[in-house]
Parts: sequence; structure tokens; C-alpha cells
Amino acid sequence: MMENQLPNGERLIEEPTYPEDWECCDNGCEELCVYEIYRVQKQAYDEQQQRLKSVPKLLSGTDKPAQ
Repeated sequence: MMENQLPNGERLIEEPTYPEDWECCDNGCEELCVYEIYRVQKQAYDEQQQRLKSVPKLLSGTDKPAQ
């Protein structure tokens, strides 16, 4: 499966899924904790979405499956 790419070659980030309670081991993993990984991924996703909102509709075909 090909990844969706923006016209500038940047990969379109998929929205991350919030971890389930059982996914955390409660061992204080710090930067490797599933919640911290989610936070970093969500921040990158949100930043990209904000950038895309400020760009004209250049992405009209990115939601179509790659051939």
C-alpha cells in the first residue's frame, strides 16, 4: 500500500488512536510510555492539519486510493 503524500513530498500523517488503559504498564516508562508516544504523534498530526488548513486546496485528490 502506498502512503499518501502531499505535493511537497511530505507524508500525510494519519490521526493517532488514543491508547487503551490496558496498553500502559504503569512502570514509568517516560518517553517510551504509550501515552507519551501518543502525545508526540498527536502533536505532529495537529501541526500538520493546521498547516494544511492554511494551504489552498491542493490536496483535492489525496483521499483517493493510489493506483
